[in-house]
This record gives sequence, C-alpha cells and structure tokens, in this order.
Amino acid sequence: MGSLTIRDFPTDPIEIECKRCRRNGRYRKAALIKKYGSDTVLPDLLALLAGDCEERTSLGNRGCGAIYPALGRVEKRNPDFSYLSVPRPLKE
Repeated sequence: MGSLTIRDFPTDPIEIECKRCRRNGRYRKAALIKKYGSDTVLPDLLALLAGDCEERTSLGNRGCGAIYPALGRVEKRNPDFSYLSVPRPLKE
C-alpha cells in the first residue's frame, strides 16, 4: 500500500503545521489538486509546501517538523522482543 494522495486526504482544507518553527497553513484541496495534481502523494506535497523551510536543508538530524495534524502524530513504538527472551529454569 502506498502513501495517501491529496484526493485521499480526510479533511478540507488541508492543514500543515510545524511545532519547531510555529509555521502553519491551510490549503483548499481543489487548489492543491489544480496546482500539483490529484495523485501527488502526501509526503511529496509536504515537501513542496514546506520546501522553503530552513530546517529542511540544514545539516544535522533535526530536520523540518512539518506534519499534517489531521492525520495525527505517529508514536514510535517499542517492538515486542519477548519472543527473544530465554526462559529461566524454575527453582525447585
């Protein structure tokens, strides 16, 4: 399964925000489709809309923090490695 496209976005307008630099914006889906095409995937759209972000091109690992708040934040999960643990012998 690929990324969602502009056409698939669940809200109109499409909102982006960055908690790092406090930039934000709202864009009508119809205007974005007219400018970029309905098949533009959301990661590419975000790069286009936040393309002038100074953090996007800065050195280091900080990077741009632009997101689509309507899609929610993806929490990093700690994988379950319990299947890797070696069972301990029972004490008698």
